[in-house]
Amino acid sequence: MALVLPLLLALLMGILVYGQYFMLAHSVQQAANDGARASIIGLDAPDRSAVASRAVGRSLQAVDGTHSVAVSETTEAITVAVTFTVPQDSLLRSSFVPSPGNVIRARATFELPVD
Repeated sequence: MALVLPLLLALLMGILVYGQYFMLAHSVQQAANDGARASIIGLDAPDRSAVASRAVGRSLQAVDGTHSVAVSETTEAITVAVTFTVPQDSLLRSSFVPSPGNVIRARATFELPVD
């Protein structure tokens, strides 16, 4: 029992820490998808960038942390890259289980319709 309890606690903490991290990573990826999808309605590059930034902001408004949005555009596609910085105290960090990093990056590409 004395050997099994620390292993079970480590497993439980790992499930909690990485479950929370994967939930945040999924939220950031979904925000990038929303930004790329919304940017298609813009008339020009600055308008598309503004629309994408607003869509990402709406998607991440319920999540604590800071984010930045970079929009790049070619003649064929729009790419929205989101960088999200998780506050130090939001993940259940401990020295008992190695923790993932604080920065989550996601990108989504939306192909432009060809005329």
